[in-house]
Order: sequence, then structure tokens, then C-alpha cells
Amino acid sequence: MTVSHWEEFHRRWGRVKAPLRPNAEIVAAFEAAVSGHNGRVLLLGVTQELADIGREVVAVDRSQGMIDNVWPGNLARRRAQLGDWLDLKFPKGHFTAVVGDGSLSTLAYPQGQRAFYAQLEHVLRPGGRFVARTFATPEEGYSVAAVIARTDAGRIANFHAFKWHLAMALVAESGNANVAVTAIRDAFNKNFPDRKALATKTGWALEDIDTIDVYANSPDVYSFATLSQLRAVIPPSFKRVYVEAVGSYPLAERCPFLIAELAG
Repeated sequence: MTVSHWEEFHRRWGRVKAPLRPNAEIVAAFEAAVSGHNGRVLLLGVTQELADIGREVVAVDRSQGMIDNVWPGNLARRRAQLGDWLDLKFPKGHFTAVVGDGSLSTLAYPQGQRAFYAQLEHVLRPGGRFVARTFATPEEGYSVAAVIARTDAGRIANFHAFKWHLAMALVAESGNANVAVTAIRDAFNKNFPDRKALATKTGWALEDIDTIDVYANSPDVYSFATLSQLRAVIPPSFKRVYVEAVGSYPLAERCPFLIAELAG
């Protein structure tokens, strides 16, 4: 039986750190990016560090397990609900901002992201802002062999950064921005069959390494488009689009903010 890894991921959420999860500098960058647009914010997913990003926050997540176990709790000014980002049930122009941390990578490229922007055009009010931290594959490409070499040389700071290094290498080698999460796990198991030896060599906790097992039997597919690809699917209704480099955490150079404003 295949079950989305998000229904299991909450059990290991406490072990996740940047780049997969926001740290203080990422949160500060989000707050700065939505300044002046933080009246009513749609949060994509239940990223607990961003639960108070707006004066009013509605978080939408497709996993009840994540809502029940990761969301810090509903209050008068914030709530989380089950839903689909490609079928948002809100009135036109309802939000002053839409915020997502790595959210674009959970959408298929390009069709899923195009469908998502169509939803944004409806739920964002004119002048509203979309702010997303991205996971962007380098334009020049990257190889699995290079990831192995960097790992062996101790040049990857933590296992969570390693997972994205590996995923982006698979994308670059295939020429397809989309990669099944099971393929990420398979490539890891093939190239690093001895996890204890890897933990000893890198200093990574074995418990962190084992988080990759949530991908087993998951039907989910991630996308790791390049920045030029990400910008190519943004519709012309967004008149101001820019990219900001943020942070000094592991892999920060591949996690820029993409900021776009809906035309007024």
C-alpha cells in the first residue's frame, strides 16, 4: 500500500532542521518580506515557525497528521484546515499575502505550479504578495558523483542538506525537474549502503539519516526547478517578481526567496 510520507513525517519533525525547516534568520526574512502585506495571510502548509506571520493566518495542509501534530494550535487569529492548494475554497481577493516555505517543490513542474498560480490570482487581492522560499537546482547542473565526493570530503553540513543535494543532482542528470521521493531514497541506499559508516564519517546522527525512510512506498513527487524555470511559469498578472538570497545556513545558496506581487 502506498501512503504519502506526510502522514508519517510528523513523527520525525523534531529532527528536521534547515534547510528543510526554517530557522530564525529564515523566519525574520519572511517577516520582512510580508511587511505591509500581513493583514490576512494564507500559509501553505503548517510550518509552525510561520504560524504568526500575519495579523490573521489561515494555514492549509493536505495532511491531517501534520495538522494534528505539527501545527501549534488554533487561536482567534490563526487556524489550520485540511485542503488542496490547487482548489482553494476562499473568496476572490481574500488574502493580502500568501506564504510558503519550500511549498513550490511539492507541486509538479510545470503543470502543478501553473495551476497553483491560477489559484493565487483568485485568492490574492490586487497588490497582494506571494512569498516563497524555494529549493532551486543550480542552472549549471550537478551530478550524483559530485554529491558523493562532497559527502566523502565532509563538505555537506547536515543530512537534510545532503538530501536536497542528492535530489537536485538526480534532477540535473535526468533533465526533468520532477523526482519521485522513492527515487531519492533509492539513490541514497545504492550509494551509501552502510548508514553507520556514513554517520561515523560525517558526524551526522543516525536518527537524522534514518528520516529518509519516510519516503519508502510514498507516491509523492517533488520538483526542484531552476530559478529560470520557476520564473518562467509565473503568469504576467504578477507585475513585480524578484529573487532574494537569504541566510547563511547549509544550502542557503540554493534556497532563495521568490517574491511576486499581483497587479493592482
